[in-house]
Amino acid sequence: MMYARRALAVAAAVAMSFAFAGTAVAAPDTTPPTTPTNLRVTASTDTTVTLAWNPSTDNSGSFYYFLRDNVGTVVYPTQTRTSWQFTGLLPQRTYVYTIQAFDFARNGSGTSTVSHTTPPDVTPPSAPTLTVNYVAPARVSAWWTVSTDNASMIVFQTLLVNGAPRTGDMIRSRTQILLDLTPSTVYSLVVRATDPSGNASLSNTVSVTTPAITDTVPPTVPTNLRGHDDGGCEAVLGWDRSTDNVEPQMTILYRFYVNGVLAPPSSMVLGGGSTGGASVVRGTQPGVNVFTVEAVDGSGNASGPSAPLSLAISGC
Repeated sequence: MMYARRALAVAAAVAMSFAFAGTAVAAPDTTPPTTPTNLRVTASTDTTVTLAWNPSTDNSGSFYYFLRDNVGTVVYPTQTRTSWQFTGLLPQRTYVYTIQAFDFARNGSGTSTVSHTTPPDVTPPSAPTLTVNYVAPARVSAWWTVSTDNASMIVFQTLLVNGAPRTGDMIRSRTQILLDLTPSTVYSLVVRATDPSGNASLSNTVSVTTPAITDTVPPTVPTNLRGHDDGGCEAVLGWDRSTDNVEPQMTILYRFYVNGVLAPPSSMVLGGGSTGGASVVRGTQPGVNVFTVEAVDGSGNASGPSAPLSLAISGC
């Protein structure tokens, strides 16, 4: 019985071999497309380049291009394309572009290469629009719109007061409170927007005259100072808001002292919030830091410090 089964299996295998003996097996495609030649630059700006090339052909009739640069960008133009534009380039940078053709059997052609250096960026950012939204005898609050640039996502903004920089080169900030101004004085404000290549534009100029002081009464002392460690040598502080005889709560300024030293203006808060103040304040030493907060009205009258808060913070 065993021998009979084995004989049947052999007979079946022989029959199958005869059945397929007359069927032709297609040879694999080993012919690559022709090389796309004369890769060249047809147009460019400081942030874009347009390339063109002489087309390839392939015996299969179907292929695609493999186009790359020397910074890791890869694109796959279809066989009907003979040009491509790269965008988002950096000014004054050399890029090397290489193209070759592949068919769908993965046969690759030779390569064609071109090098191109983008020109320098000479276009300034868009000019911001400056608005002054609060004026008091000793304080002015300014706000401006976002500037955009053709070649960079980074635009530096500097607030100039009477022609002199009043702030450093800020990237994301679009508002500034000018403190300790002189009452009954004219100030000229303008924002300068600068891109990383040094191209600059100026906002509109706003002339502001601070009023005379009529209020000499400070706000009440902030109470219930509280907080927690936020890591990175910073504390998140909260407090119950002050009141003033003239100023509404939304225009009372809160400033902080850390271990007896006035904290940078970036930690100051105007108005606090609807239910209480909140600010992130940086410590000055590892471990326990002592924080206080005081309220200042628009005439420069300061409340004096709150009760101190001793808080252990980490990451210093």
